[in-house]
Amino acid sequence: MDLSLLLSGVLQLILSLVIGITFIYAGFRFFHKRINTINEIEELKKNNIAVAILNGSIILALVIMVKNAIEPAITVFSMALRNPDATFLSFLQMAGIMLVQIVVAGIIAYISIYLAINLYTRLTKDLDELGEIKNNNIAVSIVLGIVIISISLLMQQGIKSILDALIPFPALTLRDIGI
Repeated sequence: MDLSLLLSGVLQLILSLVIGITFIYAGFRFFHKRINTINEIEELKKNNIAVAILNGSIILALVIMVKNAIEPAITVFSMALRNPDATFLSFLQMAGIMLVQIVVAGIIAYISIYLAINLYTRLTKDLDELGEIKNNNIAVSIVLGIVIISISLLMQQGIKSILDALIPFPALTLRDIGI
């Protein structure tokens, strides 16, 4: 059994879980404050399926966009973790870069989804999507949810490119990562 590989896998699971839950909760709170025409918590308690679809779409879109920052960050960090020659400073450097990338990706994702919702609802002036969703109009919620997810799929590569440009990982050699 490769103990360092096992430790790396456990670390990846824990980091993914913590980061995922943090972003989902932060996203829920962020959009709860921004979409002030709907009290999501009260509507969910009333079994409003349309609000559930909208919230689920937002969460899925956030995960799609932030995933591009999480995967490489955790992979590089775990490779550094398996390197017997790595120093504590290199761990801190990798952890710092990883966290900054994930936070920047999250901020871009939140803003992008918020802008997409606002732009789409303004372009469709004949339909009050949020009012319809509050009234449990599932059809409108599905369409808006698909718009949100589609935007996130289209934007994920752009977010990855922005992150690569803003916060590049330091050049690593095979020796640096223990190979």
